[in-house]
Amino acid sequence: MSRTAAVLGAAAARTALAELDGFEEIVVLEPSVDALEELMHELRDPRLDYVLGSLPVLPLPDASVDLLLGADPADDEVRRVLRRDGAVRPPS
Repeated sequence: MSRTAAVLGAAAARTALAELDGFEEIVVLEPSVDALEELMHELRDPRLDYVLGSLPVLPLPDASVDLLLGADPADDEVRRVLRRDGAVRPPS
């Protein structure tokens, strides 16, 4: 099974990309259309999927993420999208 990471926010995606070498898919969730479009032109990595969205409702399937960056691990929506052995890294 491929490993999926999700990153909340364009700024976090810029700094986290180097740390996500072991992931086949990286979903970047960003609430701003302008910031998302800018990031799409800036980061050209075939593993990246760009999605308009943010908390409190993440537009991701249940149990679909192995690592979620930039979120509170206690959030119900975060727990919904994490796989059983998934991890959360809070905002830095």
